Amino acid sequence: MTARAIGDVLAGRQGRGDSPRSGEAVWRNSYTEGTIEDRIWRPIGDGSRRGARRRIGAVVKSARALEARTRRERQKSQPGCRNGILGHIGVAVLEALYNIVDFRTGRLEPAIATLAEMVGHSYQAVHSALRRLRAAGFLHWVRRSRPLENKGEAGPQVEQITNAYALFLPKPVEDMVRRLIGKGPAPDDASWAREQQKAQWREMLDALDPADFVDAIWTGDRLRGETLKRIGELIDARDSRERESSTSGETGVI
Repeated sequence: MTARAIGDVLAGRQGRGDSPRSGEAVWRNSYTEGTIEDRIWRPIGDGSRRGARRRIGAVVKSARALEARTRRERQKSQPGCRNGILGHIGVAVLEALYNIVDFRTGRLEPAIATLAEMVGHSYQAVHSALRRLRAAGFLHWVRRSRPLENKGEAGPQVEQITNAYALFLPKPVEDMVRRLIGKGPAPDDASWAREQQKAQWREMLDALDPADFVDAIWTGDRLRGETLKRIGELIDARDSRERESSTSGETGVI
């Protein structure tokens, strides 16, 4: 399904009233549980435990490297700056998300309080980290609500539930992850192939211009693409890359 189609479907569902609003404390643009998740969740890697672990290890390593590079870049203009584009809490939250995602289906719906407990930081710090990860292109989320079983009765008719998260990668990081994963080498040259992949990954990291990355991605509170149309575009691009990877024989692409 194309990005346009996904966006149209989601917008249509909201327009029909599938996300009931009746004055309760439910976030705007919340969608009813069960109506959108199958369109944003995808298996991690090839859906196997081994494939997912390889994928996750490469993602976390590349995210840490990106954070270090962008932190050094920001320190040039902001001496004493302690964080790059993700921040150390952002990297910790990203790792936590990959640790709890259902790698077979991509199901990911943690409460922020749960993530805060996992990484040992405050709710607000984790919320801010999630916003940075979203702005940098590592994830997106959809707010959800659930109808209560009291239709027609007095009182709230819906309740807010946890967000549904979809995991993505910005293009420069995805290229680094693909290089780390690569194709499975034959046993007799596995060691050599690993060294080659590491060397090529380091070359890609060195070639990454952190200033350009910060300029292109770092938007603070001004997030481009709050709409579900943007999520649809990301999903469409992700699925296209997955098909290309399958054709070329690569493994581990979301």
